[in-house]
Amino acid sequence: MPKTHRIIFHGQIDDGKREIHFMVSGAEHNNCLLLILRPDIPSISGVTMIADVTVTDHDLPMNFVSGSGYYYCLDIYGLKTESETEEFYTVSSYGGTRFFVAMVKNEKDSKIPIQLNKVKSLQFPLRNITEVTFPLQFNHIPVSRYTFHNNTTFAVEKRWIIFFKLAKDRFHVFIHVGQQLDFTLPFNLPVATDCEVKFIVGCILKGSKQMRLSKLEMNTSISNFKTCFTKAEYETLYDKTTDFIKVKKGKFRSIEYFYRNKSERYFDSITEHHRGIMKPYTKDHNGDPCSVINGRLDGLFFSTAVDSQTNRPLPCSPFGPLRLNISARFLFQPNLNLYFADFYCHYKVHYVTVILTRKDSTADIFCKERLKELDIHDNPFVYLKKSEAYNDIIVCHSSGLRIEVLYTEALNIRKIINKRKGHFNWVPIMGRGESRPNGIPKNENCTICNL
Repeated sequence: MPKTHRIIFHGQIDDGKREIHFMVSGAEHNNCLLLILRPDIPSISGVTMIADVTVTDHDLPMNFVSGSGYYYCLDIYGLKTESETEEFYTVSSYGGTRFFVAMVKNEKDSKIPIQLNKVKSLQFPLRNITEVTFPLQFNHIPVSRYTFHNNTTFAVEKRWIIFFKLAKDRFHVFIHVGQQLDFTLPFNLPVATDCEVKFIVGCILKGSKQMRLSKLEMNTSISNFKTCFTKAEYETLYDKTTDFIKVKKGKFRSIEYFYRNKSERYFDSITEHHRGIMKPYTKDHNGDPCSVINGRLDGLFFSTAVDSQTNRPLPCSPFGPLRLNISARFLFQPNLNLYFADFYCHYKVHYVTVILTRKDSTADIFCKERLKELDIHDNPFVYLKKSEAYNDIIVCHSSGLRIEVLYTEALNIRKIINKRKGHFNWVPIMGRGESRPNGIPKNENCTICNL
């Protein structure tokens, strides 16, 4: 092995003169090495090191304990630089070993060779060691960038080693220094892709161009997320939706109410604890898992579905026995903005989700950047028809199709009832009688509503 490609790491045993060496080969195609060194016990104690491969000799910070029954584990990741302006790497090789430090002190220095080999599919490090839950927020930035954020703020700066797996053959590592995790990936992600991310957080002990060292403090569990649609995908989904309506020969009807079914306890809580204000809350993961509004947009769902014979709201509800009916003309105003957000099914009925926002609100800005905007007076789903006397709210109806409206503003139920813009009534429930906590994903086998 050429000397320029040999990297030796050495540290003392028992604070004595003896040293332990790791002689690494196969690192010539890497820009730096990431090392994770720890005792092989149910503990997260250990160190992480980021070492320059052009330096052939590095001191290890750990004094190895001999004769105690300790085994040590060393994992080495070969990293290839992907950007000159930020610490962004691709994992190109891996090597690892498990070793025991001998008890006899007059023995010669220990030398442990490690060969780095190219790998097609890497697993995350420290999977068999204690992992902690570290809640993450995945924020989407158009076109398709993502930010990882956690609200925890540490008293001192930490070194965050971010492992990001996009696919079996794309494993990236990022180095972030700060008191808080607020990190944006430096590239757009492909649409509808399952991603995984894991963090190793350490207290900074030493930093130089040749070797950066951190005490290993936190090993997080893997977090998963799926990348969402861009505006281009929403255009395609919109086209599939309109094609479906044409096949179903959808017809437009004037409706009198938007309605919302919940439990009596839900509405009592609004009256007793929120002064009658019904506040928007975060959209669950019902519908297409790639919908950008899932977990990111607050709103209140209203149904527009009516019985084909009576043209009145459906007589039963799967979401609760108490129904709040609000005048469609009161809710669906011409000064609001309308967006197409989803098209999905749960095996039988297909649903279209549209968003109704107050112009220039936070929700409106979010939707304008990410969704397809609709003309509130002319679209295939629900629109406002002007007339001399009053405005009609017109909704598309057909067999197996329902239009849902997600309204993003708070509503004062007391005022709505007092002004006779709405009323309550009881309806029979069917099925569970309540929505599932995280929603129901769409039927992934449907050829009509899947891209």
